[in-house]
Amino acid sequence: MGVLGGWRLAVVGGLWLALAGDAVAENRLVNFPTHLPMGRGMLQVVFTHRFTQSVADGGGRELFGLDSSADVGIGLDLGLARNLEVSLYRSSFFKQVEAAAKLTLARQDGGSPVGLAVRVGSGYRAARRVEERWLGFAQVVVARRLSEYVEVFVVPSFASDTPSLRRAANVGVAAAWHLPRDWGVQAELTPANHDAPGGTTAWAVGVVKGVPGHDFLIFFGNSRATTVDLLTGTDLPGGYKTGDIRLGFNITRRFP
Repeated sequence: MGVLGGWRLAVVGGLWLALAGDAVAENRLVNFPTHLPMGRGMLQVVFTHRFTQSVADGGGRELFGLDSSADVGIGLDLGLARNLEVSLYRSSFFKQVEAAAKLTLARQDGGSPVGLAVRVGSGYRAARRVEERWLGFAQVVVARRLSEYVEVFVVPSFASDTPSLRRAANVGVAAAWHLPRDWGVQAELTPANHDAPGGTTAWAVGVVKGVPGHDFLIFFGNSRATTVDLLTGTDLPGGYKTGDIRLGFNITRRFP
């Protein structure tokens, strides 16, 4: 068939997958994407909130960090087809905007042993005194459902620029526990990027409750990062420690 023929087949196959059928799916964890997109024609509004002060630094006087300032974000996810999603997200950190597209290539409910998706996009930092404003990124999401209640994810990521690196790569891992009455627990871990001078392992745990059309997630973690470059580089300006605990939340609202 040849290399060119193989690429043509892959592109045609991916587009066919993207244009088949409708679905409604959980497309996000705490910070990582899942392999599933929004359903066709579905719009989701996402709010993220990360308090800057750690629980230990805030103490009771500062209500364990809840009195501190916060990094906030707002985003939109739109399902263009059963397996194709586009998203736009803006974070107050660096005043950064991310635009991305995610294509689901395999689903476990379709007979595949794993779920598989690719996500590519670009970011722009609008904050003052930032030299590298544009960046590109790519992610692969591999998912495996171990049981009715437990699902695990591996998320290799690449970013063309982070606060301290050019061409950074990392591999995050995550797990989701699906509990009765639309409760769940989500956990993520990103190893310290050893190419970054201040790289530190980042962890996050979220307790999520779903109600019709909404999800509310309470966040516990050491890093405030929500964008792909900061997650990949683990080099958030100002730094953080492995043992830090910070609070925050995600709110999502879906419109069919």
